[in-house]
Amino acid sequence: MRLGFYYHVPINQKEENIIFPGYLGVFIDALANEVEHLTLFLHQANTHEEKELDYIIKATNVTWINLGIRTPAWHRSFFHGKSLNRFQQQLQQCDYLLVRAPTPLGPYFYKYIDRKKIVFMIVGDNKHGAQNFKINNLRDYVITIYLRINDYLFDLQIKKTKVLVNSGSLYNRYKEIALSIYRIKTTTLTASDFFERIDTCIGDKIELLYTGRIDKAKGLFELIEATSLLIKTGYQCKLNIVGWEIKEGAVVETQLKNYAEKLGISTDVIFHGKKQVGKELNQMYRKADIYTIPSYHEGFPRTIWEAMANGLPVITTPVGGIPDELTNEVNALFVSPKSSISIKEGVERIIKDQSLRKKLISNGREMARINTLETQTKKVVELIRSNC
Repeated sequence: MRLGFYYHVPINQKEENIIFPGYLGVFIDALANEVEHLTLFLHQANTHEEKELDYIIKATNVTWINLGIRTPAWHRSFFHGKSLNRFQQQLQQCDYLLVRAPTPLGPYFYKYIDRKKIVFMIVGDNKHGAQNFKINNLRDYVITIYLRINDYLFDLQIKKTKVLVNSGSLYNRYKEIALSIYRIKTTTLTASDFFERIDTCIGDKIELLYTGRIDKAKGLFELIEATSLLIKTGYQCKLNIVGWEIKEGAVVETQLKNYAEKLGISTDVIFHGKKQVGKELNQMYRKADIYTIPSYHEGFPRTIWEAMANGLPVITTPVGGIPDELTNEVNALFVSPKSSISIKEGVERIIKDQSLRKKLISNGREMARINTLETQTKKVVELIRSNC
């Protein structure tokens, strides 16, 4: 099968090497292993975006069609032809086109490739994002309007298209709309990523860990405040934040650092920057005692599988697709969104209750084992091959 792939994350090429953000690069390599040829219809990273590219594609059956520098989302929507029209022949040469969504170009691919060839892999919800977007000014209001319009146009295409979704909430959102729908899991795990340990929290200092995008909606301000409350209670805690900020200037990271300083715990909140998926990132998980991701809204964060594979108990919020996959006090501990007190109490409980802690570690690891790239990518390709 000759498979095409599109997503709005930009990449680059240096000499013969195609370079990706790690979380997506490992998926592309796994996808390429399952098909005859993989053609990437992707944008080129600008100078600022290149810092996110840390993974070299290993597969030799991959070709990149450069759609040019990524323009603002509204521009790609209104002027989609500038990105896609000149590559219509290459698109039609693919047996199928897998489009990761939501994405600004999502509603428009039918204009350039036979609709029957398009399969959407949906990992988020623009409508939900618009509902949770905090409006501070006119620009923010315009963004929410754009998200709603793009979501409406996307829904129109889904009625005539086959889709894969990565959570129960997305399944429920689109099951009455899509032509056909199947659930898959998005992950970065390979069989070699697993780390066996029975217990954590056995040292004098408790190492808390967050990995992922640096964004207010990930609950990071509440997480920092919870760390402060734990320290005031008498716990020796350190919060490790591993990740990157999409917007140039690291505005949110600066605000988080200022907040930690205001609370008097700046030396106890460490920003490690971005770590490469695989060995480098796994080292951060293996040094930690508890993984925390108290998001306001989510699809299902792949970082939870990474934490579980590395033997960490997980504290998270029951939002988006998370409660569809996880069960409170069985394989994760749920805390309330936007509540520093709830996060603090959750960490305390895991520290004090060894039986619960070991249960979460063991059950989490077993869940992660069935959610590796090897198993999930094979399932994706089988669903595409079978025409869903």
